[in-house]
Amino acid sequence: MRLFYFSFLIFINISIQFFPQSFDSNELAIVGSQKIFTQDFITRYSDYLFATGVKDNLIARQAMLNGMISELLLSYYDDNTSILSNEEYSREINWVSRQSSLAYLKDQEIYAKITVSEEELRTAFNRVNENLSASHLYAQTLEEAEYLYNLVQIGVDWDNLAAQVFSDSVLRNNGGYLGSFTWGDMDPAFEEAAYNLKVGEISKPIQTKTGYSIIRLENRASNPLLTEYEFQNKKSKLEQGLKIKKKFEYEKKYLESIFDETRYSLNQSSLEKIIEYLQLSDIQKSESNIKIGCEIVAVKYDNINFSEKFIVDQLNQIPEYHRTRINSAEILKTGIKGIIMQQLLYEEVIKKGYDKVPAVIETANKKKKQIFLKYKMQEVLTQAQVADSSLIKFYVKNPESFKYPNEISIQEILVENKSKADSIYKLFLNGEEFGKLAKTFSVRKASANNDGVIDYSDIAKFGSIRKQLWQTDVGKVIGPIEIYSFYGIFKVLGKRDGKQKPFSDIKEDVESLYKFENKKLLLENHLEKIKQTVKISVNGKVLSSINFLEKDFN
Repeated sequence: MRLFYFSFLIFINISIQFFPQSFDSNELAIVGSQKIFTQDFITRYSDYLFATGVKDNLIARQAMLNGMISELLLSYYDDNTSILSNEEYSREINWVSRQSSLAYLKDQEIYAKITVSEEELRTAFNRVNENLSASHLYAQTLEEAEYLYNLVQIGVDWDNLAAQVFSDSVLRNNGGYLGSFTWGDMDPAFEEAAYNLKVGEISKPIQTKTGYSIIRLENRASNPLLTEYEFQNKKSKLEQGLKIKKKFEYEKKYLESIFDETRYSLNQSSLEKIIEYLQLSDIQKSESNIKIGCEIVAVKYDNINFSEKFIVDQLNQIPEYHRTRINSAEILKTGIKGIIMQQLLYEEVIKKGYDKVPAVIETANKKKKQIFLKYKMQEVLTQAQVADSSLIKFYVKNPESFKYPNEISIQEILVENKSKADSIYKLFLNGEEFGKLAKTFSVRKASANNDGVIDYSDIAKFGSIRKQLWQTDVGKVIGPIEIYSFYGIFKVLGKRDGKQKPFSDIKEDVESLYKFENKKLLLENHLEKIKQTVKISVNGKVLSSINFLEKDFN
């Protein structure tokens, strides 16, 4: 299996002085006392080419090496005391070690045993008769992806966001457009999401092998000419895709063989006590009368007792981005069961020695490096000093980002199918009153009872149709428009332009967005300061002479 580690740092430009240096045959660069070995570069760069489809070229090689040098500068020649002493950072590091070995267990005991028949392959091939084209916005972390998604939802221009998140000049200038692809050409998770979108629809953040993508489907075209040659050519990809589709079924069977629901029981009073305890702050916990004891059994499985303290300790080992989602007894109940299941699975890991497998250790180390860089990026941005004059200039230059939302008031008629919507629209054209039609036919009763009127609301509330509504003149009617599984007819009653927010009230928001949009520059400046104290030498001859064959990445 190819493993891929993507780093935002490969797009960071820092000037490097090339000092005279004698290199061993296996050395590509020397950064202070640290070395970058040629084989490590080849592995990283090959994975990058394989995952992205980028063609090998000297500029891409230099960018990758630049990223590896930047990692060493941040890891070994910067003050990382606050990160290394951060309890949440430690939790995430421990978490990925455990999760990497559990993932390997699944690979060996579940996914490696999935089979696909010839008949299934041919059936799948007959269904793969469409080409899609899509654009995407990329983010390394879920937090950043969700932030981007929220910006899209409130109407921030897609192309402007693409210009911020991509360093590649093509993607930066074409709105993240990926061109045409078919089933089996893209990352499986990306592809699955894209095929489930309608043209023009935008996905929520989708986790892929390289990070997170927000996808906008641009076009869908059928391909009716299916040949045996094409089937044989795509057979391996079809098999891979079908195995992915079968993962859930096989995983469920395996988990049932490990975890027997009939042998599991949960103490309801412990559940209620733990959820109450988790919702307290650290200070409140120390002052609370709620006692989480070692002697009180919270869960039983077979003849094994798990105490309340064991459950709370295990929950505290979960990274914050997972832990904060445990905000109800029902979610906690599911989480506790997951803890017991993972405990049983980890016993299988230890029994089979999967935690010692080199591939597992390598995967965990790559993820740990990614976690460190995430925390480092947050630290650099947090500590970066930005002059008020720069913030004010940014505020003035981006008025749309710092205004109260535009508001709109409409009347709506929402029905279940297009034929009904067409009939109602004809009644309106023939003189029937819009409000009367809304009261009679609209399925959204909250507005129907008010003659279909929705009073002034944030334009973002209207989702995918917000632009159409805002561009429609007051008094005009548009529709029928498909919205998910419904069809709507809309009359614009009024609009209000959002006013500019005073800079003094939102200075922190301005600074936050400024740093987000200028994070590349801020990180470059930080790296340049570190570089001034470190000697960096690069073996340019070896960098340009490494031989990569295109077939290696197909």
